[in-house]
Amino acid sequence: MSPGPGGQGAGDAVRGAALARVAAWAPDVAAVFGSGLAAVSAELVVEHDIGYEELGWPCTAVAGHANRLRLARTATAGGRELKLALACGRPHRYEGWTDAELERPVRALAGCGARRLVLTNACGSLRAAPQGALVVCDHVVDVQSPPAGTAPERLSVCSPQEAAHIVSRLNGASCSDDAPPSAVGAYVAVLGPQFETPAEARWLARYGAVVGMSAAPEVRAARATGVECLLLALVVNQAAAVGSHNDVLVTAGRFSSSLASALITAVKARWPELA
Repeated sequence: MSPGPGGQGAGDAVRGAALARVAAWAPDVAAVFGSGLAAVSAELVVEHDIGYEELGWPCTAVAGHANRLRLARTATAGGRELKLALACGRPHRYEGWTDAELERPVRALAGCGARRLVLTNACGSLRAAPQGALVVCDHVVDVQSPPAGTAPERLSVCSPQEAAHIVSRLNGASCSDDAPPSAVGAYVAVLGPQFETPAEARWLARYGAVVGMSAAPEVRAARATGVECLLLALVVNQAAAVGSHNDVLVTAGRFSSSLASALITAVKARWPELA
């Protein structure tokens, strides 16, 4: 018997149509935005807005994530149009999603032709970086639980030289005298949802400069599908400082527009063929 209008067949048709729209858009770059960071810069024009449920992607219930894929366009200084697929929000391991489910959006975007991926997230500093600083992460250290005798997995995002070049471009393009300088560092991915204790923060600082609760499944999916990566981690607090997710959203909101402006600069530095 064929599925009814609300059955599996109808759901597959909706997902297929939504993914076909993304493929037809032919994005030059895909981006995933972390908590409270999905601001769109003035140089981008959003032309399509698709819900994650239409795409068959997991939807997060965490505040600060819209669960929307926005297809936007801009033009570079040389006049070349740049098309982007902006995934506004991400689900998390601590919500109960499997890594396979968390990898689905990146794998779907790769299947739609996106060969370049920017990951952003709001993070805690493990080494005294100030609020608002952007850390260009050359690798992710995947720490899902306290140490159990084996070293955490290290996932390459880009080379240290590429990360340093991006940092140089970001610092050179900064138009604010009081903007914290960008830096190169490693991102440490933990399970969450709780923030780190002081003892945990000291241990995690052995592995990286910033800590957060995302990125590892997405980087793993990008590596598996041959997609090139860029990871921009925005410092919103000091690891182990007392705070709440609402504090993260407030601080992320303060700096989301500067991240949106830095995004295109970082993309051109990472992939000069787009400039």
